[in-house]
Amino acid sequence: MTRKLFGGLLGALLLAAAVPASAVAADAPKNLQVMSWNMCGSQRASWGCAPFGTPQDKIGVVKYHVDNDFVQAVLLQEVCEDDLTALMGRLGSGWSKSFQPYQWSQDGVKANNKCGEDNGRDDRIGTAIVVKAGMSAARAYPTTQPWTGQNRPFHCATATYWNIRLCDVHLSPAGSNPDHPDWEYADDQLAEIKDVVADYPNVVFGGDFNVEPPSYPGNTRAWVWPAGLYSTGPGVAGYAECDQGANRDTHDGGYKIDYIFGTETKRWCEVGASAYSDHHVVVYSVAVS
Repeated sequence: MTRKLFGGLLGALLLAAAVPASAVAADAPKNLQVMSWNMCGSQRASWGCAPFGTPQDKIGVVKYHVDNDFVQAVLLQEVCEDDLTALMGRLGSGWSKSFQPYQWSQDGVKANNKCGEDNGRDDRIGTAIVVKAGMSAARAYPTTQPWTGQNRPFHCATATYWNIRLCDVHLSPAGSNPDHPDWEYADDQLAEIKDVVADYPNVVFGGDFNVEPPSYPGNTRAWVWPAGLYSTGPGVAGYAECDQGANRDTHDGGYKIDYIFGTETKRWCEVGASAYSDHHVVVYSVAVS
């Protein structure tokens, strides 16, 4: 019995020695925690963020989840550019960022949105992708936006350590064009986003979608979701969503409009309210293979 066990163990050791360490490492999934949060960072009164704390409070929320949930990638909406710089300082070395500004379009003439009032902070406000351990190929993609109204960017970057494409989404809500409040833009934007992410075998995309899940009873905008994007479960075409099935509220108003979708194997999903925004924090843990 002892001889047989020893022989089996020796054979296993010889087999392990014959397999290059690089091949073993390449096959092992790498865990990735992605956080999405509309931090409601504007300092302009019209954006309604005044009740939700200071920029340092909001930076502290991100740092908390980095430290406690081991978040390695963050998709932020409504973040002011100077606050993003301060966040990078808190995170330290080894982190990279990509920022795209919001713009107001007036009859097609665009101007960057400012973080503060006209006589206040002059830095831009927009969306940001923040990644640990390397970023590459960051770029914005054009999407259909109001000719007059708030324009919101869609952009992506590759997290090089995981070799996965990360994309930050902020869709237009209903009534985005004051000249034509009945015009819908989210349907075109979602179709365009679907086309972009389809080019990547490994992708995570999330953010503030400003629309409830297509399965929600009474959702009059359910039609904006294109077929093959929002999977409802195993074997159903589309991308798995972090909180699929549970569909917890992600906004203080009592509804779900924030999502993280992806191609990778789900490990866990966390959704939690914050005193420092009207949107909740979403953290999606996946195994990237």
